[in-house]
Amino acid sequence: MVEATFIASGKTIEEALEFSADLVQKVLIGDDFTQAAKKIDIFCNSSQEAKKLDTILWEKPKYSIISHNLVNNCSDEIVKIGYPGTKFSLGSDSLINLSPDLPPNIDNYKDYIQLVIVDGDDLRKRAATTWTKCKNMGISLRFLETI
Repeated sequence: MVEATFIASGKTIEEALEFSADLVQKVLIGDDFTQAAKKIDIFCNSSQEAKKLDTILWEKPKYSIISHNLVNNCSDEIVKIGYPGTKFSLGSDSLINLSPDLPPNIDNYKDYIQLVIVDGDDLRKRAATTWTKCKNMGISLRFLETI
């Protein structure tokens, strides 16, 4: 069964995009909060955010390149970036969700990582609703303020 980790990831979507780029490497090698993943799907709020994250991932991590692409341009990348209207193929271990809302098919993953934008308003409240939905689904949950 999927395990969900909610992680505070900044106060704006721009901070969360940068945070997610740093997070990718930690998830691929495994860290204190997750097992190593062979493939990662990242779900963004929009195609604009996905394109911005794609650009950031060419710059981060600084001393390595991680194979990635937008899901509609992918063949077999290690990291696939999607947004509403796109569909991930099966086979990824982890899902990183930049959207505050629960994405479909989280049960296809071993690890579900929900980034929480601590804006003190709508995005934080929607992430709390996602937490409640996961809890009601019987998913094991934890919240991390830092990693």
